[in-house]
Amino acid sequence: MSRPSETPKKPEGAANEEKAGLSPNIAATLFRELRRQILSGELGSGDRLPGERELAQRYDTNRNTLREAVRMLEQARLVTVRHGQGVTICDFRRTGTMELLPPFLEHSGDLADVVHILEDILPARLMVLEFAAKLATRRADREDVARLRDITDLMIAAFERADLVVIAHGFQRWLDALIDAGHSVAVRWIANPFLDAYREAMDRFPALWVLEPTFPQHLRDLIDAVEAADEERALLVLRNYYQRVDADLMRALGAVLVKR
Repeated sequence: MSRPSETPKKPEGAANEEKAGLSPNIAATLFRELRRQILSGELGSGDRLPGERELAQRYDTNRNTLREAVRMLEQARLVTVRHGQGVTICDFRRTGTMELLPPFLEHSGDLADVVHILEDILPARLMVLEFAAKLATRRADREDVARLRDITDLMIAAFERADLVVIAHGFQRWLDALIDAGHSVAVRWIANPFLDAYREAMDRFPALWVLEPTFPQHLRDLIDAVEAADEERALLVLRNYYQRVDADLMRALGAVLVKR
């Protein structure tokens, strides 16, 4: 198993925090560092982590903090822990969930792999949005439509001044409002992993946001379709917009890949 090239520095005051019983903060830092090594390929599928004593010495922490970090890795499906066999790295491509998308985009050393994952995730995201829009056209009430219009007005104002941060965060609220308009617990549960990954990805990589000129009209058209209970129109609006925007994003990523 490969060892990390360097031991990450503990955050300022970490030793004092640990003595004061604030080890969960240190455990989270250690979890993120080990996750980085796994997603970047420094630790490969089937590798085993060193024993607790060695890891505790390497990262200058205690065993309880280390065990908490490993528990977080196990919860993220990045490792398996078996009594008598230690901690084994999983193949995260098989065991992972959507929550790995943002850190994978950040830490993967293989841009082609990132491009392929995005290529598959974008259509899946559209399918979730289409189903949410279907239910919204059938179930949205006046309050749902009013909420969508209020958020849309705020985003259009931000769009006109090219404020990507406000647009990205506003769009997260807009997506939440669209899903809420369907009044479906099942769709909310299905959509939440996509929304959570989207939020973190946009926070970390605002350049992924494509500022498409038709964005304001797209929002207005979709709300009009929801208010009119026009399911066919809502789906057409979504498909036309996202197929165009996603194609632009993939072309941009493909161009970067060719240059490497």
